[in-house]
Amino acid sequence: MRTLPVLVLMFAVACADGVVPASRRPSPPEPEKNIHLDEVTAANPVIIRGRARTFENNVVIRVRDERGQTLAEDFATSVGEIGQHNPFTAEVWLTRHPGRQITVEAFEYSAKDGSVQSLESQTLPFTAEPIVVKLVLPVEDCTRFETLERTVPKTAAMARLLVEALLNDARSPFPKGSDVRSVILRDGVLTVDFNERLQNVGGSCAALAIREAVTRTLLQLPSVKRVVITAGGSEKVALQP
Repeated sequence: MRTLPVLVLMFAVACADGVVPASRRPSPPEPEKNIHLDEVTAANPVIIRGRARTFENNVVIRVRDERGQTLAEDFATSVGEIGQHNPFTAEVWLTRHPGRQITVEAFEYSAKDGSVQSLESQTLPFTAEPIVVKLVLPVEDCTRFETLERTVPKTAAMARLLVEALLNDARSPFPKGSDVRSVILRDGVLTVDFNERLQNVGGSCAALAIREAVTRTLLQLPSVKRVVITAGGSEKVALQP
């Protein structure tokens, strides 16, 4: 009958001595996140905005389809002083339709062992309509070409999507590391600027295959009358063998 008053007395004495029972102690604060996903637009391209405090300000962006398979992986760089949560923006083009939803992941690879760290993700419904496009790709070498159909998510920037689809196709003639910097249409002339990887492509046959694939694919668009390919902003150094 005296058990409860004794326990109450012990609790009061413990609190008076500054000792708080474990059941009443506050939980330790959670460690602060290194990456925050602030806004994700589920369209084509997928637009990601966030903040990151990562090694050398590098952020890896990955987009998965409704089955969890990787559709695309790209890199972004947060802008600001290293060691702070700096803003970043990424634009990821989808060249395969993901289904009814996408999962966007932002993380960094460990400099020590390459493992994924600081992973943040969001899963969102995806409503962009699937459409069929035609890509012109080389057959074995640069002497023959064929037109193949691919299903991609609809976008307002069809020329850019076609170039991205050529880059990411299993039969792409582009060397590894190729990337699109811009696609600009002016007075019927479509200028496609690639990164410096397209300055030297490893042979005249490879250069011809890339030029023909890009030109023939983009000339299907009614508004395009001529295609100009540049690398690092220069037409002269693009597609050198």
